[in-house]
This record gives sequence, C-alpha cells and structure tokens, in this order.
Amino acid sequence: VLDVLIQIFTVSGKLVKTISQQTNLSGSSSLSRDVTWNGRDEYGDRLAKGVYVYKIRVRSLQTNKKTQKIQKLVIL
Repeated sequence: VLDVLIQIFTVSGKLVKTISQQTNLSGSSSLSRDVTWNGRDEYGDRLAKGVYVYKIRVRSLQTNKKTQKIQKLVIL
C-alpha cells in the first residue's frame, strides 16, 4: 500500500489544496495510478488561472520508504 499526499500552493507559499489517498500495489514492477482533482481549493472555489506549485509525497506503508518531488503547475 502506498500513501500518496499532494499539496498545491500559490507561488507565495499559501496552501490551497491537499489531496490524500492510498493505493494498493499489484504485482507489477511498473506502477502508474491516476489522481483526480477538480481544480478547486479546500473551500470548493475554482483556482484562478496562473502558476502554482505542487508537492507530491509517496510513502510505502510496508517499508516506510518515502520520496517527494516539487514541480510547477499551470492552470489555463
């Protein structure tokens, strides 16, 4: 089981959305899963067009190994 946490921030650093989910691993060595997001913040308001920053953290619940990555997100 993988614990997936995605946080979306404005460029000034304000957290606007947190997405958290768990996914089960199958026997495959290649893993790809979809995370669906409707483009809205924690209050249900649509995010304005612009540049945001997201941080994704993935942690294995079995081994407690984790990794994270930070990237830009552009909403048009």
